Amino acid sequence: MAERPLLLLLEATSATRGKKGGGGGGPAKLGAARQQERLGLRLHELETAFESRRVLFQTAASGLVPEDVLVLETAGTVDQFIKAVSRIEGFEFLAEYDEQDIPPDEDFFTDEDGSHVGYTGRVYMVFSNQDAFRQLLRLWQLWQSGGTFERGYTKWRDVFSLLRDIRPWGVKDRLEETGVLTDWNERVQLGADVVHCEIELWFRTNEQRRLAAAQVVRARVQDLGGSVISEGVIAGIHYHGLAVQLPIQAVQQVLNTQTRDQVQLVQSEQIQFFRAAGQMAVRERGETRSLSSVLAGPAPEGEPRVALLDGLPLQNHRALANRLVIDDPDGFEADYRVDARQHGTAMASLIIWGDLNETTRTPIPHPLYVRPIMRPVVFPDWMQQEAFERVPDGVLVVDLVHRAVRRLFEPEGDSAPAAPKVAIVNFSMGILDRPFLGIMSPLARLLDWLSWRYNTLFVVSAGNHLHPVETGKPWSELEVLSSASLATVLVQSLAADTRNRRTLSPAEAMNALTVGALHADADTSVQTSRRLDPLPVGYPSPLNAHGLGYRRSIKPELLVPGGRLQFDRPVLNRDTRLRPVRVAAAPGMEVAAPGTMAGDVAHTAKSRGTSNAAAMLSRIGAFLAPVVHELRQGAGGNALAAVSDAVIIKALLVHGVRWGELGPAIQSHFGTNQDADELIEQLTRLLGFGPLDIADITDIAECSATRVTAIGAGVLAADSGAEHRFPLPPSLSGKRGWRRLAITLAWFTPVNPLSHKWRKAHLWFEAPKSKLKVSRIGPDWQTGQRGTLQHDTFEGESAAAFVDGEDIVVRVSCREDAPGLEGTIPYAVAVTLEVGEDLGIDIYTEVRERVRQRLQVRAAGAP
Repeated sequence: MAERPLLLLLEATSATRGKKGGGGGGPAKLGAARQQERLGLRLHELETAFESRRVLFQTAASGLVPEDVLVLETAGTVDQFIKAVSRIEGFEFLAEYDEQDIPPDEDFFTDEDGSHVGYTGRVYMVFSNQDAFRQLLRLWQLWQSGGTFERGYTKWRDVFSLLRDIRPWGVKDRLEETGVLTDWNERVQLGADVVHCEIELWFRTNEQRRLAAAQVVRARVQDLGGSVISEGVIAGIHYHGLAVQLPIQAVQQVLNTQTRDQVQLVQSEQIQFFRAAGQMAVRERGETRSLSSVLAGPAPEGEPRVALLDGLPLQNHRALANRLVIDDPDGFEADYRVDARQHGTAMASLIIWGDLNETTRTPIPHPLYVRPIMRPVVFPDWMQQEAFERVPDGVLVVDLVHRAVRRLFEPEGDSAPAAPKVAIVNFSMGILDRPFLGIMSPLARLLDWLSWRYNTLFVVSAGNHLHPVETGKPWSELEVLSSASLATVLVQSLAADTRNRRTLSPAEAMNALTVGALHADADTSVQTSRRLDPLPVGYPSPLNAHGLGYRRSIKPELLVPGGRLQFDRPVLNRDTRLRPVRVAAAPGMEVAAPGTMAGDVAHTAKSRGTSNAAAMLSRIGAFLAPVVHELRQGAGGNALAAVSDAVIIKALLVHGVRWGELGPAIQSHFGTNQDADELIEQLTRLLGFGPLDIADITDIAECSATRVTAIGAGVLAADSGAEHRFPLPPSLSGKRGWRRLAITLAWFTPVNPLSHKWRKAHLWFEAPKSKLKVSRIGPDWQTGQRGTLQHDTFEGESAAAFVDGEDIVVRVSCREDAPGLEGTIPYAVAVTLEVGEDLGIDIYTEVRERVRQRLQVRAAGAP
């Protein structure tokens, strides 16, 4: 072809909003409320509240106010409770929920004898009528005491029989939903003198009430001999937090159930949650070696397009020198030991150069902005422990990240914004003691809010789980298995342990791209006899955190190479647990690293994990930024004017993923008798929308004769829609052979912190009705619409007949999800059609010419 095959631009035409259903996938609504029979006067307030819908029902604690909420502890799974209640006359309206809000059944576990194991589901009833609130409690207490119900109220006995408790928000909710008790127990066992924790207060919109609440909690902390180190308030996400230090004696009082009720602090109605300190910590250890080759490439130009929030890199390392913009307003560098600058150095190296095992490397075109948000923890020499990096004690992570991102885009005093052209913020860290358990963490809420406020894409690592894998088989059995059988054992073991391998905060953020790792790298090292590599290259990494995300959205969305993880062979043949290698030894991705001696600036180390995968995806985004700029400058580029680079890059980063051969490969490790829907969900937890092959990034940035990609964009208000038309290449008509259609829709949503739905804007496209004769492959279409990204892939081989001038029509629609959607929502949509090379058709030229003709007609008819 005479011209370099660039991405094409699709213009949009307005259209009415599409109806949900078929391939659309909206939230299910069950039934309408029936008029309840008037059943006496004593509980008239309760009946009135139910009839007038002044009672809300939700499965998450988002947006609650403690004086208006009752906590219902279910005796079974939450969905079992909801389904049972919906069958009771007069309570059908309680089932008017988004079915995506209901936790999956795998959250509920039983022993072999069928008995319940440690499960307490929570459902929340929110009342706007305090009399109804009190009357429902009174009725529950009557049932508990064995009292006689008035005639007509027997239906309440059916509801209460499904519950363990109904109670106001209390100590259990403040302590048991967050894992703080586990953290405190561990610190007591380690002999700590003081314990750092975070207290999250109920957010009060009235400033005076907010100040008064904080003062009460401060006084009670001081009464225990503790202190409040810092305070953070972010109204946009209704966050109010205190970083607190407590003496170990006070913590022991709380851990002791006999003395807990005597501690006024945990009784404080101003407090929503106690949380563990939640400090992100990373530790890299292992051998380093000198760079095997010279790193040469063009010098970076212009302003940063990617920001890294992490540890402080070794700025003068040969891989990083003159390629970083370090911004350290908190002065962390002053006591940041060089040998402790591990994680930031590694992530900066991966973003700039990729895996240093590769023989050919190209640096990103712009400098990398770095804001250190961790400091080293250095132990005395006699302790013989290596330094590691973490967010400092007494610092609220939410407040620190808020200040760091705001500084990128807003002036501070006389200083201009630090890096206003940044489109991607890389966040390769997770809070190990905050796995996602259905309640969105404050940090995830913050990233969502910042993403919308500043039109910025956060690329977040899903999180690493390096605890042993329980296989249920002794090593003496495992070592004689074939490679395929060994992979089956490991995949099944990891899937069975999903509840202990959840994504780590802030990976559940809806506006972010969450990245899992592929078991892949470019290392050619030979496996040692004392280590085991039980998975084929290109499988999901065994250290991955698993989805799903908030409201059962797809998390992580995609998998990117993150380095291979091996396991140590057990000492005892009867051991059934495989322990991951925890040292930074080969194989793995090769990254820049500090040396062992002062002045060492040419060392590398091996690394693996979802942090690496996130950094690699940010690297790809850095190369897409110039592509987007080129599109804006070309013919028809004004179609992108209303949409930020970040939204377009978000769509393009995911556009190349698909389950491909990996889907059937993983599926083969599960039994054929498994329910089809459960199997698809299991695969979605492990694969997301699919893996991204780094080597095929040209699939996104450029087209070819057999592959053509077009990008469209626009803005939509609630209850509006737009159509994007992709011309079909006439030469494909009637031809039998493989073809693939991929469609990706991306946007950022504003958020409503008062609603458990959280996401204000829901955009979607319906499966296009085209004559290509292709079928959807990959995740369930409903699951794929629960976040801020929809990615569908269709494949087929049958001959399809159509005439020149026919189009693939992608209808994008917008509706309000959580209340309060105002204005318009910018979005980007990418469409790719690819055919087998054996067809011998130049579809790029045919589609390009038809797109150009339409642009010329539009220009000629313009006023």
